[in-house]
Amino acid sequence: MPVVADGSIAGPFADGRMVPLVIIDTAGRPDIDELVRLHDHLSPGDVTYRWGQVDRDEDQVALSLQFIRPIEVRATLLFSIEHEGIIVDAALSSRAIYLQPGRPGDRLKHDIYRPKILIETPDDDFRDRWEGVVMQRLAKVIRSRKRMPRAEARQLAAEWLDQSRSLSRFRMPT
Repeated sequence: MPVVADGSIAGPFADGRMVPLVIIDTAGRPDIDELVRLHDHLSPGDVTYRWGQVDRDEDQVALSLQFIRPIEVRATLLFSIEHEGIIVDAALSSRAIYLQPGRPGDRLKHDIYRPKILIETPDDDFRDRWEGVVMQRLAKVIRSRKRMPRAEARQLAAEWLDQSRSLSRFRMPT
């Protein structure tokens, strides 16, 4: 399912943590719209999740979701490490991600009260793998764009990651 926009929310629902939000294009997935709508009226549902790198694509990371309640739905979100790695990193750090149905052009600022669901993703074995995957991919992108030695590109990638994580560590008082 394509991610059409992103943002982040900090508040009492995630113990003040800054949690990334993805707006996904659900034009072809009315079942996801219904899932989110039902979550607004029923008790929290159950979901299993799995992070992983897409085979034969060094830039793609997937979050596979299988919702069990209130209705059974499967969805896979694909993220480009180069363009959306900060979302993945923030979701892994906060151990959660907000999912909001939408359409291309939608933004969180247009309607912050639009229904969304919080999906908690406690640590799994992907977090350890992520460190190597993100550093390798970011260093490769930086190296090709800036035409710099590998060691310098790796250092720049580490600095960028550290800066983006300082934003992710922000906590609102609860």
